[in-house]
Amino acid sequence: MSSPSGDQGASPATPTPYIEKLRAPWWLWLVSYALCVAVGLALSPTNQVLFSIIAAVAAIIVTVLLVASAPSIIITPETLQVGRARIERRFLGEATGYVGDGARYERGRGLNGLAFMSFRGWVDPVVKVAIEDPNDSTPYWLFSTRHPERVAAALGGAMSTQDVPSL
Repeated sequence: MSSPSGDQGASPATPTPYIEKLRAPWWLWLVSYALCVAVGLALSPTNQVLFSIIAAVAAIIVTVLLVASAPSIIITPETLQVGRARIERRFLGEATGYVGDGARYERGRGLNGLAFMSFRGWVDPVVKVAIEDPNDSTPYWLFSTRHPERVAAALGGAMSTQDVPSL
């Protein structure tokens, strides 16, 4: 699923300190395929061949969508990439990882509407990276990760130790 090392496909000249792919969990695949069967049954209640065709087409569509929508987090010495968004590391400020109540606060009440966000509902921890580009109105990036301590460390940051403001 994720690799903190740069051994996966990187050339020796460009080491990759961190790569993570936020794939959908097993239960989401199961629910998605169950919905494909339900769609097939609903659209072809009396024809078994039509049911099979509709369910198969729906399963192919669901598979493509789940695979294509899984963002990658790639941290290199030059850039940070989350999904399709990429920024040069020279524009990055402090990186802080959050778990539990801190992560929920950052994704909810503590969120700035101008921030770049990449969340996945099945991944609770987040990392917040300040943006220090004077030409960019985005105050920070906030994105889901399964390993916030590794991402924060790869960006020169740390995990949050602050208490969450009372809700």
